[in-house]
Amino acid sequence: MPLNTARLRGTVCALPVLLMLNAAAPAQTRASDPGQTNAAQPPAMPAPIQDPPTAEAPAIQIDGPASQGSLNLGRVPKGWQVTVDGVPARVDDSGRFVFGIGRDAATADLVARAPHGATLERRVTVAARDWAIERIDGLPPPKVTPDPELQDRLRHERELILNARSASDDGIIGFEIATRGFRLPVEGRISGVFGSQRVLNGAPRSPHRGLDLAAPEGTPVLAPAGGRVVLVMPDLWYTGGTIMIDHGQGVTSIFAHLSETLIAPGQLVKAGDAIGRVGMTGRATGPHLHWGVFWKEVAVDPAPLVPALQGRIDPMKPRPEPRPQPEPKPQPSAAARPQTD
Repeated sequence: MPLNTARLRGTVCALPVLLMLNAAAPAQTRASDPGQTNAAQPPAMPAPIQDPPTAEAPAIQIDGPASQGSLNLGRVPKGWQVTVDGVPARVDDSGRFVFGIGRDAATADLVARAPHGATLERRVTVAARDWAIERIDGLPPPKVTPDPELQDRLRHERELILNARSASDDGIIGFEIATRGFRLPVEGRISGVFGSQRVLNGAPRSPHRGLDLAAPEGTPVLAPAGGRVVLVMPDLWYTGGTIMIDHGQGVTSIFAHLSETLIAPGQLVKAGDAIGRVGMTGRATGPHLHWGVFWKEVAVDPAPLVPALQGRIDPMKPRPEPRPQPEPKPQPSAAARPQTD
């Protein structure tokens, strides 16, 4: 007879005896609310047996800390399916899966389902981070809100990016990124960090969903990890020259503001291959590379995934983006200045 079955049956057989002994024993008294004394305690019940996890019913395992903007590696038994906050994750033949945690998440709910119907659930408490918030007032309205005539174009370009991101395959490079990280796509000054946010004329804008690296125009941009090219666009309105690489398991990279693209859709690349050149196309105020990393539709922070950046940036502390300096305006002559009281 298996050990767990024997333990369960022994407990069931002993239960009537325990109940008879409790019924025959004198009533116990306990301290109660004021005015109530000699209140009898209910009979003690045996604690339920909880068998330790087995190969058939293990826990959902997660490697490393889970923090806002993190990319994590998890494990379940072979053949099980997993969702993270309702979004399906790809599980390989050994039970590994990759998932991302959003910038503002407080928890992550993981559900694993076995082929025979068993279900495991785990709620992960997410470590909070500080974000840099910058307020800029007095900007001309066209600098804050795009012209309404651009909306159709912006909607079409967003659909292009979403469709390219949804094409992610089952490649193993996504697992390698979650465990070993990326190489840096370009050497340069960190001019913008993940999660920072600007409030323009009192209106909060979308948080920054990537890492900005300032470098001279024309500097080669290298693939930070291998994968398949899923999008090459020379001139999107926001991001200008844009490339997207699918690394597998739902993990994709986007490279923006390029002055030149050097690869074609469908091409396979490996880490270190030249894919484009730094520029300032699209909505950019100076030459730099914007590099974004996503799991499905969840933006994650590239910086903690780059070993070369460790020590250069603390991902848990805010780091404000440098504010663009406006060009100096010519000063009117003394005769032309308005009089004030």
